Amino acid sequence: MKGRITKLGAIAIATTIGFATVATLVKAADPISDRRELMKANGTAMKAINEALKNGGAAADLAPHAAKLHDDAVALAPLFPAGTDQPQGKDPGQTMAKAEIWSNPDDFAAALKKFQDESAMLQTAVAGGDMGVIKAEFEKLGGVCGDCHKQFRAK
Repeated sequence: MKGRITKLGAIAIATTIGFATVATLVKAADPISDRRELMKANGTAMKAINEALKNGGAAADLAPHAAKLHDDAVALAPLFPAGTDQPQGKDPGQTMAKAEIWSNPDDFAAALKKFQDESAMLQTAVAGGDMGVIKAEFEKLGGVCGDCHKQFRAK
């Protein structure tokens, strides 16, 4: 009986791992949705930082949002594999990414690098706690985001 319970437990664990692997593969197979979710999260973080700066929030309150932006900046590049420029549109599963991402990969890589660098600078400013420096870095980051969207995102 004990051996049978052990075998059933092992089968249950293997099944769980198998389902988790399949779920991961299915999720990984949808980079359009993943990058849309990441960009929406970035928008939420930017909005939270902006509101805190407007309302006199504390630097410590900005730390998780600045960290989220930087983590996302680092995670963004693999979400634009070749072949994910279609279908175009604003509906779920569609992309607003312009073809220039794939036709000018060096320019896109440079834009991503700027995002990574500026988000790291914002994180450093937040850690320093000087709200004037934080505001200046936040404005620089907003400019980087805007420049990238102008060049690589359809309206």
